[in-house]
Amino acid sequence: MADLPSEPENERGPAVPLVATRWIARAFEDAPAVIALHQGPDHRYVFVNRAYREQTDGRPMVGRTYAETFPEFVAQGYLDIFDTVYRSGKPFVANGARADTPRRVGDPPEERYWNLVFQPIQGDDGAVDGLMSFAFEITEQVLATRQAEAARQRYDDLVQSAGVMVWTMRVQDGSLLWAGGRIEAILGLSAELEGLTAAWRARIHPEDRDAVEAARASLRSSGDRYALEYRLVAEDGALRWLSESARLEQAEASSPPVAWGLTQDVSARVAAQAERERLQAELLHGQKLESLGVLAGGIAHDFNNLLTAILGQASLAEALLPASQPAARPVAALVAAARRASELTHQLLAYSGRGHFRVEAIDLNEEVRGLSTLMETMLSKKVVLRLDLTHRPAWVDGDRSQLQQVLMNLVLNGAQAIGEASGSVMVRTGHQRLGAEDLSTRQTLGEVDPGIFAFIEVSDTGSGMDADTVARIFDPFFTTKATGRGLGLAAVQGIVRGHRGLVTVYSELGRGTTFKVLLPHSAASSELTTDEPNAPGLGSTGADPVTTILVVDDDGDVRELARRVLEYGGYRVIEARDGLEAVEIFRALSQEISLVLMDMTMPRMSGEEAYREIVALRADVPVVLSSGYNEVEATRRLVGRGRVAFIQKPYTLRELLDQVAEALSSGG
Repeated sequence: MADLPSEPENERGPAVPLVATRWIARAFEDAPAVIALHQGPDHRYVFVNRAYREQTDGRPMVGRTYAETFPEFVAQGYLDIFDTVYRSGKPFVANGARADTPRRVGDPPEERYWNLVFQPIQGDDGAVDGLMSFAFEITEQVLATRQAEAARQRYDDLVQSAGVMVWTMRVQDGSLLWAGGRIEAILGLSAELEGLTAAWRARIHPEDRDAVEAARASLRSSGDRYALEYRLVAEDGALRWLSESARLEQAEASSPPVAWGLTQDVSARVAAQAERERLQAELLHGQKLESLGVLAGGIAHDFNNLLTAILGQASLAEALLPASQPAARPVAALVAAARRASELTHQLLAYSGRGHFRVEAIDLNEEVRGLSTLMETMLSKKVVLRLDLTHRPAWVDGDRSQLQQVLMNLVLNGAQAIGEASGSVMVRTGHQRLGAEDLSTRQTLGEVDPGIFAFIEVSDTGSGMDADTVARIFDPFFTTKATGRGLGLAAVQGIVRGHRGLVTVYSELGRGTTFKVLLPHSAASSELTTDEPNAPGLGSTGADPVTTILVVDDDGDVRELARRVLEYGGYRVIEARDGLEAVEIFRALSQEISLVLMDMTMPRMSGEEAYREIVALRADVPVVLSSGYNEVEATRRLVGRGRVAFIQKPYTLRELLDQVAEALSSGG
């Protein structure tokens, strides 16, 4: 092949064949890159290729300076770059540089991006004689990247607002490939990927770690997804519940499988569910106890009616029989046996929360002091009774005997929990304010209003109880002793509930038990009268022989007993079988009737309804309400309003005559 003609060789290197020069020119012209050659310090165009012409708006360029051709780029600083390259002889490279130009003549400039190279060109003397501009437009790539970044940002914002963590994990070894979202908030760990896999695994609760590892491993063996919940131990030791789901993704058979997962903190939901379950359990427990209370109250009511007749008739026979008679001793034994039977009904009533309340203002401090000597005699010599009483009176409105029963029961329970070991039982009193929120976290089993409470707290140093035992101690007939002892703490709870209070218990095995009884505080003063009215003596009541009493009861035996006792006391008696009949009789004889003795629970019209009808006819008539169990709300609404008193069934001859005499003399 013949040699191609060449330009003369010079000091810059071997000569370039003329054909090569033509090839270079053609390559520049047809190149997809935007290429231009500039000569001299004013950067006058000497060559532009087809791509350059097509990418501009068709303006004339060859023979014109750069500043004349693109004055808008002068303002953007490109002329300064040209000058710097020309003077320094060093190339300038810029990737993603913005240079806005119109694509066609008359169009406004568009936002456009370029990868630029400005290369100096040396003349024969080695000095910079011009420069070459070389550019690729990357506007589409830049805008696509920007859109991708915007989409990623929207995705990140969505993940952040959703409060979740997303991640990808290598299935073979469980190592994280990427993680985003609320990493720090959920895991309490740095979002840096390095070390995150091991730190996350270390935070999983030890009891849940195997389950999490097994779920993730299942993606390698048998499944394409999993979902589970597990616990995470935070840095401060607190437990968090996490919900996690993942699916398998494998783009190609030859590529390693990857798991995409989502993790979120569901501690609030789990806590809410636990609280719902706790409240449901308390509700079921309360319903069970309430059902048993209704049953106990019903039994006690019927049994009390029988006992009222038995005890009343026996006490009447005892009063009529001279002591010298042979039958006097058996009758006295019968009265005593009936009294013991009535104690059982009182215990049933206490459990049901419907026991009789002889309401009076009581200072809990004084009750504890008054019973302390008796309690000490009942305790083992190894058990010390300690008192820590508030310096202020702890006034409550309640039944003294029943509150004493509560205190004695709790102290004896504490002493029995200590057993044969040495220990102490502490009785403490005080005041505590409970708001609605405080009451919502306590099991009240009845309506308890927020306010100030006086309390008795009984703590022992005994063996304590586990959670299962604590949950059952108020169940009827449940006991931790070898042999059951009866209603026990169930009666305590019933008494407290009947006083519109609440009882709480805290216990740990080996660390003793603390019971706390809270009762609504009373604003009563200490100036209480203790004088009781003089009761008439047996056989000589002093009653006005024309004093008429209306006896109202649906039980015939009770009516007969009341009639015989009252007639024995010198009163005239009119009987009514229910509230409706009583109202009719009172309407006809309202000015003759001096007192009404009325049962609370009757068919057709209850004692409360009949009372309201009767006092509407005559407001000053004294009324003695009677019941086998106390209608707590009704008697609280009625006792103390007008001339209203209450007597608990079963009652003896003396108790009935005393109550009637007191009612007739009060306000009279």
